[in-house]
Amino acid sequence: MNLSKTKKRQLWVALATLSAIPAAQAGKGQEFDVIIDSGLSVNAGIGSAALSTARATTRDVGDRLFRMRAGLRPMTTTEETVVDGATDSKGGMSKTPITRTVTSMRCWEIYGSLFYYTENQDRQVLVVNQNVPGALRGTRVLGNPGTDVDIFGGNVGIERHFNENWSAGFAVGGASTDVDMSFFGSSDIDSLTLTPYISFYEADMLGSADFWADLMYSHGFHDFDLRRASFGGFASASPEADTDQVEFTTGLNFQSGSVTHGPFAGLRWIDGSIDAYTEVGPGAGFFPEQDIESLASILGYQLSFPIQLTGGTLVPQVRAAWEHEFEDDGNVLFGFPLGEPDEDVAVLGTGIGFYCNSGWNAVLDYEARLSSHVEGHYVGLKVGKEF
Repeated sequence: MNLSKTKKRQLWVALATLSAIPAAQAGKGQEFDVIIDSGLSVNAGIGSAALSTARATTRDVGDRLFRMRAGLRPMTTTEETVVDGATDSKGGMSKTPITRTVTSMRCWEIYGSLFYYTENQDRQVLVVNQNVPGALRGTRVLGNPGTDVDIFGGNVGIERHFNENWSAGFAVGGASTDVDMSFFGSSDIDSLTLTPYISFYEADMLGSADFWADLMYSHGFHDFDLRRASFGGFASASPEADTDQVEFTTGLNFQSGSVTHGPFAGLRWIDGSIDAYTEVGPGAGFFPEQDIESLASILGYQLSFPIQLTGGTLVPQVRAAWEHEFEDDGNVLFGFPLGEPDEDVAVLGTGIGFYCNSGWNAVLDYEARLSSHVEGHYVGLKVGKEF
């Protein structure tokens, strides 16, 4: 890569600025001072990336929410059996054979999915809180350096339909996350998630409206490979993290001609911690355990358009939701803020699914997350087989 002299100078100035705690950038008075440290910035970046990874890896596992929003129930199979005629009034056998029709539900589904999620988080400058003594109180610091996150992953799972109302499933997910924090550093994250869930659907439960609900739990294991720019080179570390996630989603379905539509709402809680770690390399430092947490509510509306075809059902779907974050005070390290999550996010989604009469199904789904500091885009493909 060829850099101009100006770009090279800017690069070395940036790397030199990242050297120690604190390195002040003077402005017009203390209210404009900014303390920049690459260790704080890297911790801010990996904390928000861990939350994004946990959320993306478990997003609508098995397309169960897409399916319930569309009002689709488990596939059924019909078998016709020809048996001997019944006994007539004289004790003999009727010459006319009897055909018996037996309908049974496909109770099991196995599925796999692949997804890609990309997210851009804007740079944040925050104010030091009162836990830091001395003249640093009220000083502005760089809380989040501006982070690009790219996540590739997928899930494999199995689901059991107990009857027309209840079903439960279990999925194993994996993801590889690339985190770029511009000149401050970067990180790779390898994740493994274990996700059980249970779903309920009742037709005409509230008058003519169908009611559905879903409860999901997921535990995630995350391995980091950090590289941090420091004075004289790069420091590295390999901490681990664990996340726990609980998500409850519910909604109503109304039928208007060929359109299934209705409101949905949810509550998602993510709690985790990134282990304390000691770096190796030039400018190596020690960083304590970092707690990460998110509590968000979701309120939205969806429209699905089931279309009966010869070979199955085609389902286009659109939806829009408002997500509100209650844990909006961010995290701190050594008393310094590590960035604040956006309080309100617009979540817009669309997808198309095809459910074959043979039991095969596929869903292609897209979702955008838009807020004042974050822009994210998700695309996923799930393929399943009922039997």
